[in-house]
Amino acid sequence: MKYVNLGCGNRFHKDWENYDFKSQSSLVKEINLNKTLPFKNESVDVIYSSHVLEHFTRCKAPLFLKECYRVLKPNGIIRIVVPDLEQIIRNYLLFLEKAKKGDIDAQEKYEWTMIELFDQMVRNYSGGEMFNYWKQDPMPQEKFILQRLGSEVDNALKHLRKNNIKPRTNCVDKNALEIGEFRLSGEIHQWMYDEYSLKRILKDTSFLNINKVTAHESKIKNFNSFLLDIEKNGKIRKPDSLFMEAIK
Repeated sequence: MKYVNLGCGNRFHKDWENYDFKSQSSLVKEINLNKTLPFKNESVDVIYSSHVLEHFTRCKAPLFLKECYRVLKPNGIIRIVVPDLEQIIRNYLLFLEKAKKGDIDAQEKYEWTMIELFDQMVRNYSGGEMFNYWKQDPMPQEKFILQRLGSEVDNALKHLRKNNIKPRTNCVDKNALEIGEFRLSGEIHQWMYDEYSLKRILKDTSFLNINKVTAHESKIKNFNSFLLDIEKNGKIRKPDSLFMEAIK
């Protein structure tokens, strides 16, 4: 069985073939995911890609999925994980209405939700307003944010507090060249998806049996044992995610 993890970041498993734009491990091969995937037609059993698709432009995302479709065997499985736009928007509308009525708790959650919604699309320097927000100690709505982002922010907070890193108070000024280079570096979200739009783009790529699943659900054999979407304690690694599976 050939299992492939595309855009693996720092979450990968030795039983998979792991690929990313940059490698930080001997278990990860460097690859430009904007180009043709280095696999023969119908040679891969499973493709997993987490928090990658949103980094492609709306034009290039279908090309990436078409490559995935090409290399998958008939009845092969693709599992795509992205930030859940619908979930964020529902929070935004809920907290906005309560914030306008003077609800302090909702006002704080609204401030965070605006960062969660926009920052990674508009930021002009690494980490943006989101990372700066995490530097607060105590951080407003810390429990809520940990519920939203899981181990990603939990690990970041431990690092920041261990090293006593404080939030900046000034604006970050970059020239046009610096901004352009950063925005092409891969950190920026180029698009966002909800259940409807992700199903539609998979359907347009000819995938079948497209279903929203939970972090713990999968048609991939023994998927949870690889600890790609969950932690050892069973908690969801990225609770803000939309999980989708489809069949070729």
